[in-house]
Amino acid sequence: MKRFIALFCIIVVVVFSDFVFAGSCKFVTFPIPLMVESADKGVFIQLTKEIGKRSGLDITIKVLPTKRAVHEFNNAEFDGFFPGLDVMFNRKISPSMEIYIKEDYAFTRKESSLVSTMEGLNGKTIGITLGYPYAKKIIGNKSLKFENANSDLINMKKLSAGRIDVFIVEEKSGLKALDLSKVTNIVYPEKKPLSKQKVYYAFQPDEQGKQFALKISAALLSMKKDGTFGKIMSMAK
Repeated sequence: MKRFIALFCIIVVVVFSDFVFAGSCKFVTFPIPLMVESADKGVFIQLTKEIGKRSGLDITIKVLPTKRAVHEFNNAEFDGFFPGLDVMFNRKISPSMEIYIKEDYAFTRKESSLVSTMEGLNGKTIGITLGYPYAKKIIGNKSLKFENANSDLINMKKLSAGRIDVFIVEEKSGLKALDLSKVTNIVYPEKKPLSKQKVYYAFQPDEQGKQFALKISAALLSMKKDGTFGKIMSMAK
């Protein structure tokens, strides 16, 4: 609560001080089912455009493959990056307040046991999607056996067919892939995520980046308070 109050006070000062600047902010992101379909379509895209309106920033968005997006942001070719997670960066950044908490779940076949702990992954072949930011405790575990696929839909079909034992994916993305796959033998432990990660807007670690982070945080806070944030995020179904 104290951190929230402190952040709110800082945001208020920034928003109403003469130091606040308008201008342009170039974002880079990567394809995510439902969330980033193109530079003009997706839940994160709509959220970012609304943030641009509220912050007074002229926002542009470019969608690139995940590794290239991270690389170009790290090379300071873009002002901002979303969705940002700590696991994606090995250098200092200027983060906004969190957008939400990303929860990854273990999807399994109905005849298998539900998996909600790291121990439950032992001895299983685990499907992951290329380019997705998995928590370090998962992707960094050298004792686990991973099998990559190019999309959530491919992983869901592989799981249903018994070619992998577990598919780890963010809940909404997993449910979307399940719907698209038309398979019916898949389950997951609702409200028991395997991992949690903070999601935010990332900016360069300079003074301008810090100001971008404060302005975007102010817009996010405003949207969360008046219900606009929840309305936009509810489209992720």
